[in-house]
Amino acid sequence: MTPTLNVFKETIKRLLYKNNLKALERILQKSHKGDIVAIFRHLNHQERVKTFQILMKVDLSKASDVLYDLDEDLQIEILRSLPVKDAVRILLTFSTGEIAPLIDKLPDEVRNQLLQKLDEEERQELEKYISYGGDSVTSLITEEYIAVTDDKTVEEVLNILKTAPEDIELIYIYVVDKKEHLIGVVSIKELLTAPPNVQIKDIMTTDVIYIRTDATKEDAIDIFQRYDLLVLPVVDEEEKLVGVIYIDDILDAITEKTTEEFFKMAGAQEEELFYTNQILKIAKLRLPWILVSVFGELISALIISFFDFTIKQYLPIIFFLPLVAAVSGNISSQSAIITARGLLTGKITENFTDYIHLLFREIKIAFILGFVISTIVGIVSVLWLSTHIVGVVVATSLFINIIIAAFLGGFLPFLMTKLGKDPTLATGPITLTLNDIIGVLIYLGTATIFLHYLTF
Repeated sequence: MTPTLNVFKETIKRLLYKNNLKALERILQKSHKGDIVAIFRHLNHQERVKTFQILMKVDLSKASDVLYDLDEDLQIEILRSLPVKDAVRILLTFSTGEIAPLIDKLPDEVRNQLLQKLDEEERQELEKYISYGGDSVTSLITEEYIAVTDDKTVEEVLNILKTAPEDIELIYIYVVDKKEHLIGVVSIKELLTAPPNVQIKDIMTTDVIYIRTDATKEDAIDIFQRYDLLVLPVVDEEEKLVGVIYIDDILDAITEKTTEEFFKMAGAQEEELFYTNQILKIAKLRLPWILVSVFGELISALIISFFDFTIKQYLPIIFFLPLVAAVSGNISSQSAIITARGLLTGKITENFTDYIHLLFREIKIAFILGFVISTIVGIVSVLWLSTHIVGVVVATSLFINIIIAAFLGGFLPFLMTKLGKDPTLATGPITLTLNDIIGVLIYLGTATIFLHYLTF
């Protein structure tokens, strides 16, 4: 943050603290929307909401621009915290395409009142977005584009561009027929270098890369990455042009997807970002994953109780149990994350052979890691407890656990994919808990086999 922005932020904080709202109104009215957006994340929750309410009071249009430019988590946080009437009022300044990504995350009362306020056409359009679901590409679509018929001349199209709204990014001109079907595309460069009297149909490219409205965000991301696009046209089931997707919206979608994957790996949900100050709600979201771990570890505790005779006979064997669980858990997480990433990016989904190759690679790596780690731990345990049998037990069980952990880490994401689930679900508590159960069973089972030599 620049010194100027830092002064701006501290001024906002001080005026809020002193409740000097009149001075704050004057400052917000004079400040550039970009500066307001820049300091918003550096305010606490109460400061953000209060500042936004004051901004709505002095300049609704600027408040709309600020809300639009904020990250989605801050957008939802503010909208959830505003009175229902204010939330609906600011949302009505958005287009249906801009509301679409937010609609499923709004409180029911806000959503219902918003739909009632919209006219019939807008309501039907928004309900169509809702019906596609949160992962639909429709939430990325914008209607800020220019389309012309193929019988237009270059000169006529250039005249159209001169009167185009300032917020339209002029990269491509799309060509449609009389029924709005997408039939071609022309770049601005081609348009500017063509003779004025030439018709668009003579210079347009007919092999247009496009996406359908029933596609997912993941499909759109894949197309942008594959063809290195800046803009992607969207057509409906009748091949009619309905909008475009810009690269900046795709970058936001990639960020959103990455954030979602991180949350799943941590056994949490991205929805937490929208409940900044609602502790009970966040706890409720995390509880299912914690319960998975709790029940899994209870099974581990039950397994340990089955081996109470072994533990009583040679208590030091329990010293290495946390180490075995931790190491195998790390190995499993590494394999699971690598496999899940490969599945998500499509690098190992083309055929089953690719997956088997990756799985065997992970197991081979686990053999090397297992040999090195088990040897080191085995030597340490012998020097510590002065008996080579302990070293054999610890090294053997640890080696076996590492191999199995690598296999599970590579297999579970693939299984999730085959079940139609997100493979990143297998990179968090599920894999770690399952490894703990298996690790305890193998370690204490191996110790029991060697118990006679340990107590001899």
